[in-house]
Amino acid sequence: MFNKLTNIFSNGKGKVDLVLDQNVLIPGSQITGTFYLQGPKKKKKVSRLECDLMAFDPKHLNEKPVEIATTIYMSKEIDASFSREIPFSYTIPEHLKDKSDQCRYRFRTKLIFEDQIQYIDHDELKTGS
Repeated sequence: MFNKLTNIFSNGKGKVDLVLDQNVLIPGSQITGTFYLQGPKKKKKVSRLECDLMAFDPKHLNEKPVEIATTIYMSKEIDASFSREIPFSYTIPEHLKDKSDQCRYRFRTKLIFEDQIQYIDHDELKTGS
């Protein structure tokens, strides 16, 4: 248990960073970018990369998933020498037209390893027209 907690809070656990080409939320438009993956210091088996569109309602102070943007399954042991760029493309749902002024939106990206240790990245979206 202690080792698991140490691994979760260690700096060398691997990471993912979604870099968006644009960060304006326009329902019906496409957002593109790149996932940048870096392996952990110690060799670990990566399970998957998940990216969800999340909505935060400031009135009720709650966050909920809107839609799964992408899930990429992997079954590979990686370490600090591993780095990869993966293209990202997502079409913003049309149904957000009525809600875009009531909520804030962001992508929540998770790199999940076989032992369920995660690295989480958040990318805020600005509302546009």
